[in-house]
Amino acid sequence: MKIIFLVLMVFISAGINASNFVSIKIPQSKIVTDTPNIIVSLPPSYESDITKTYPVLFVLDGELNGELVSGMLHRLNLSNGSNEHIIIGINSANRIGDFAPTVNMDPRGPVGQGGGGDKFLDFLESELIPHINEQYRTSKFNVIAGHSIAGLLVIHTFHSRPKLFQAHMAFSPAVWWGARETAKSAQNYILSKEAVASYLYMNIGSENGELRNVYDSFAQTIMRNRSTELELQLNEFDAVSHDFTMAAGIYNALAGLYKYQGRSGI
Repeated sequence: MKIIFLVLMVFISAGINASNFVSIKIPQSKIVTDTPNIIVSLPPSYESDITKTYPVLFVLDGELNGELVSGMLHRLNLSNGSNEHIIIGINSANRIGDFAPTVNMDPRGPVGQGGGGDKFLDFLESELIPHINEQYRTSKFNVIAGHSIAGLLVIHTFHSRPKLFQAHMAFSPAVWWGARETAKSAQNYILSKEAVASYLYMNIGSENGELRNVYDSFAQTIMRNRSTELELQLNEFDAVSHDFTMAAGIYNALAGLYKYQGRSGI
């Protein structure tokens, strides 16, 4: 729990009293039924350095997790431990429907739910990301971050559209979902040796039983078979519950991202 305490203290000290995010209007989606609510946090230098472009970090469940990411990123940047990013918070009205790539038929989960992941990625790829690139000075280096079922979408993106994002952060990804289709497809992608250059961060908390076994097998397959072009970072927080694994891992995820961007010339 010391890790979470330190992360929260950084968040409190850097986050100030007001939100760093503002809501923006985007065109009504032609792809998804309910256009997500989008919030944006611009880096401190954005207004003063009008020639600078910035990588973009897309945070799923942005209203819940955006300030956490923004606070840690800002604190790291003050100590030359991260690059500044434009942060885009994405908030879905139906997170299971939008984030789960397949429909779950396992009676241990919400039967019949999910299946909209690819349509949601179509929205990101064809509508949201082009809109952000038009409205802001972006460097075209995109990062996606998500927790739990949103982390599952991160893994799905990683293998199904490997060039859409250049870095992926999946905190306690729900790789147990359904018939494990996403985990199996991602493993096949790694084993195919076709993986493109990318940064992948994953972690797990105190989840146990089959949930932990599925994750461990998945993580081990990636670790043992990844190409040299894949920068992989894994964390295990056995004393941290599922709800807090994003708080526990955000420092390591962002610190690793900074090193990867440095090696990539970002």
